[in-house]
Amino acid sequence: MPLNSVLLKGNARLEQVLGGARSVRRGVADDADAVGRIQRALAQLVAPMPRSFPSGPSGPPDGVFGAETEGHVRTFQRRAFPSAPLEWDGRVGARTLQKLDDALGGPAPSATFVCGPDVSDQVATTWARIQTDFAVLSRDQKIRCCDTVLFPVRTPRGIPSVPTSVEELRTLLQQFADIDGWDTLPLYQGASAWLRSPPVFDRATNGPCATPSSVDPAADDFDPSHELDTHCANTVQVGGKCWLNGTVNYGTFGIMARLCRDFAVGDAFLRFDPRRRLIYSLDWARLLIRAYKQFGPNPEAALLPIAWTEATFNGGPRAVPAAPGNRPACACTCACRGDVVRWDYVWEPAKPRSTALSPT
Repeated sequence: MPLNSVLLKGNARLEQVLGGARSVRRGVADDADAVGRIQRALAQLVAPMPRSFPSGPSGPPDGVFGAETEGHVRTFQRRAFPSAPLEWDGRVGARTLQKLDDALGGPAPSATFVCGPDVSDQVATTWARIQTDFAVLSRDQKIRCCDTVLFPVRTPRGIPSVPTSVEELRTLLQQFADIDGWDTLPLYQGASAWLRSPPVFDRATNGPCATPSSVDPAADDFDPSHELDTHCANTVQVGGKCWLNGTVNYGTFGIMARLCRDFAVGDAFLRFDPRRRLIYSLDWARLLIRAYKQFGPNPEAALLPIAWTEATFNGGPRAVPAAPGNRPACACTCACRGDVVRWDYVWEPAKPRSTALSPT
């Protein structure tokens, strides 16, 4: 059976491997194009490969089967052959190559790619609840909540001198980052398993929603393969568009930033506090997102997170960015709704993560 995926088919060396020839592996010089195709497949299916793509993820692979490539092959093999540890050898032989090809192949997106459930009502209700809950907090609680979300660092003296650039903020966050102070939980990546589980996605039937899912839907919630743009895992519908759930979560940030801005403007003392007036603002929220997206574990563009933050900051709980969703190939035809799970939020310290309801 020949290779079918666009990425792998057409290379003579890989066709030979599929037929039983020597595996492609570390420590043995091999066809650079064959290795490069394997690297592109692994970058799509497993995780980014910064050493193998020295010019960046959109650049060409180096075609060298080194330690990074071997490690990614082992990770893929553990998912593809969960009960066969002898297969986890880091080599691309016929069985591993076939699994890679199967994972990459499939019909055209327009036929089978389906977004996750419509959560428009649930996010709006949750964000409106955040507004209501904030209104009844004491002044001290409001300050502590706003400091947590808009100055997410832990330092011995509270808020130090305020950074004036992304680089200064990046340095501060690298030293003292504390980014777990807020979330709408079903939109939080660490609680996203519901989007890869029944009734949203059933591995036995490969549907009905958020499909195709990732290579291993049961893998850790933070596994990068769940957010690859070649799949519809971890997606939700809002406003008739398909988004990664984590992208929509920045609407939470926009709601909170606006509450803090309005609080600072109306408080008799904070209005004369230049540091908090600066920090409790949309401009500062944008700066914070840019800094985090640059230095975080998986650097990515800040455009859509900022768009969600701006939309809800300016338009409230029902606002949606004008930008198209970041998973436009995933059709918004899922019949499921967000009410298949519980909706709650975190805003430390007044609404702590330890007492928030998990989605399932």
